[in-house]
Amino acid sequence: MASLNIFNKQIKTAKEEDYDPAYYGQEEDFAAPAQEEKPAAPKPQAPARPSFGAAMSAPMQMKLIRPTTFADGQIIANALMENHPVLIHLENATKEVSHDLVCFLTGVVYAIGGQIQPVSETTYMLSPHSMEIAEEVIESEEPAPEDEGYGFAGFSGIGGYNY
Repeated sequence: MASLNIFNKQIKTAKEEDYDPAYYGQEEDFAAPAQEEKPAAPKPQAPARPSFGAAMSAPMQMKLIRPTTFADGQIIANALMENHPVLIHLENATKEVSHDLVCFLTGVVYAIGGQIQPVSETTYMLSPHSMEIAEEVIESEEPAPEDEGYGFAGFSGIGGYNY
C-alpha cells in the first residue's frame, strides 16, 4: 500500500483490493434516481402584431387627428399601435405643443418601425410598420395655363363653378 507524507503524517491511499463492497455498497446502489421529465416552460413571446395580410383582409382605416394638447399624443400612439395610419393636423395646437408632439411621435414611430412624413408645416403623416409612405413628385414638362375655363384654378363657369 502506498502512502503519502503530508505534514509529517502518513496517509494511506486506497487501492481497489481495500474496497469492501459489502461495507460501502455497490455502485448501482448510488445511481441517481430517475428524474421525471418536466414539461418545458413556454417561452415568453412578444404580443402578436397583426400581419400585413391580416391588415389587408379588412379595409385599412386612416385616422385624422387634430391634437390641441400634448396629452393627445397618447391617442395618436395608440392608433399607431393598432396598425392605423394617422394624419395629424396641428393647426389648433400652440407652437410648443406642436414641437413636443412631433418629437414624441417621432420616437413612437421609430419604436414601432413605422414612418413619419411632413405633408405641410402643420400636417404630418404617420404610418405603422405594415405600411410604407411613398412620396411621388409629379413633374410636368409644360406649366398648366391658369386661364382655362375648367379645373380649380378659377371659378369662371356658370354660377361660379367650372364645368
